[in-house]
Amino acid sequence: MRRFLKSLILFCFIPHCLFSYLESWRVQFELNKYDTLYISPETTSTTPAITYTKIILLGKVVTMDELKNGAIEVIDDGFVAVEGEKIEYVGRISELGKLQIDSTRTIIIPTNGIIFPGLINAHDHIHYNFLPLWDIPKKYTNRYQWGDDKSQVIDIKYWQKIMCGKKYFGLETELVKYAEVKQLISGTTSVQGSPSGSKRFCRMLVRNMDVSPNFGEDKMSAYVRPIKDVESSKVKKWIGKMDSGELKALFLHIAEGTDKKARDEFKYLVDKGLGRKEVIIIHGVGLEEPEIKYMADNNMTLVWSPTSNLLLYGKTANIPLFIRYGVNIALGTDWSPSGGKNLLCEMKIAYNYAKEKWGEIISFEDIAKMVTVNPARACGWEQYVGKIKKGMYADILVIRDIDQDPFEALLKATERDVVLVLVGGDPLYGLCDIMRILKPGDFEHIYTSCGFDMCIDITKENVELGWQRLKEIVDTLSFALSADTSYMKRKFSDEKLLSYKSFGEYIQNEFPGLHQCMLDPLFPSMDRFFFWSLIKASSPDWNFDLQYIYYNW
Repeated sequence: MRRFLKSLILFCFIPHCLFSYLESWRVQFELNKYDTLYISPETTSTTPAITYTKIILLGKVVTMDELKNGAIEVIDDGFVAVEGEKIEYVGRISELGKLQIDSTRTIIIPTNGIIFPGLINAHDHIHYNFLPLWDIPKKYTNRYQWGDDKSQVIDIKYWQKIMCGKKYFGLETELVKYAEVKQLISGTTSVQGSPSGSKRFCRMLVRNMDVSPNFGEDKMSAYVRPIKDVESSKVKKWIGKMDSGELKALFLHIAEGTDKKARDEFKYLVDKGLGRKEVIIIHGVGLEEPEIKYMADNNMTLVWSPTSNLLLYGKTANIPLFIRYGVNIALGTDWSPSGGKNLLCEMKIAYNYAKEKWGEIISFEDIAKMVTVNPARACGWEQYVGKIKKGMYADILVIRDIDQDPFEALLKATERDVVLVLVGGDPLYGLCDIMRILKPGDFEHIYTSCGFDMCIDITKENVELGWQRLKEIVDTLSFALSADTSYMKRKFSDEKLLSYKSFGEYIQNEFPGLHQCMLDPLFPSMDRFFFWSLIKASSPDWNFDLQYIYYNW
């Protein structure tokens, strides 16, 4: 009844003609036009009195490390000491005396929160994450069908080409930075799926897992095209690198769909000698018991992206079978045109869908593992991140403590509950009071229309366009997406322009149906269109109102 009333309110509030499936982009503008984001530089902070070398975070520490009895270690009255890029010490506050603390070079932050390892997004295509959720016209049976859908071409393919292409706007740097900010504000500190060209500028916010060196090594790779089309020479090279330890993780899209064509991809994989622990299966929707058992026997990993799977195919991976056979499972958001907006969002959809579809097969703790220790284990990062442990890198998320089970608190946390995010010991995002202490004068304020504001630092020296602030990036992307023809005419350098009498004729022929697009909002709480789309796409298996349960402010 509550869900019906909410839908009724939406229909009364928005003119009915806007709900034409052919003009969903108009619905997006109508639903989100009042949710404005204000960004401004910090102007009140002064130069700090000390140059600190150590940060001590006080709070409830969830180490994600297993105790002898199999339980995850939780230190209720604990602290984490960070020095440089790494965690120096983890313990109870009563153990602080064991540290040599120079009060003139140490900053102690009483977070009043829960300290987790930074979240790891095991799969995304982040150079598409400036785009809003696509109004998917129907369900498909494999990933090769929707690529040529007319609305997908107009709403996704055209805009990605125009925004990234050097002969068009050439804004790949800005797009990837914006996408990384969307990850960062949800406590995500590592993400797989950055474009290969981003290696030159991506080492400044979250860790880009498969395109840039991390922890002094570069041992991951990804392949998006069909597995059956991979040349034997490439497969041989992959296997050689796996055998030598040069390649720890290879991400492949396998069985993304429900039909035989999708399922048969796993056979191609095995026949090519790639059914091994280094190979990480993205999606696996069409896999059945024989394939799942094979994955378990060979210590393989599944990346589960339930939102995208359900919206595109009406079905997701058979998680009960994966769990029964003990397959390692990690979560990934896939991309914003059909996936969850960030990991905090994807975690909620995964948990609620599993509960409605399969009952109590997934616990709050299971979900926490899927975004921390599980992906770290899958890609060979166990000794670096995924836990709060001495000697590991200080990729840290602090969330508000709501006096609940800490794993339930993580599942229920929204972007409003994020207290602080560190990547390699560097405070990049958090509450303004904390950022003023840790990064005085070196951040921007983000004011939302949802009644909360946060602060972020996205600038970095010696990185391409590292001086750009978030406000400039948002303004640049938003204006480009407005499809202003005079601006497009000034920026485009496509040789095909010479073949047309006018710029309008060029657009009409090269990008037929192109229309303006709204930049996908940073925060789910500001994206009414996203929640409306989920309600519209719901089914008997997906019958929960995400906005009402978690984001209703």
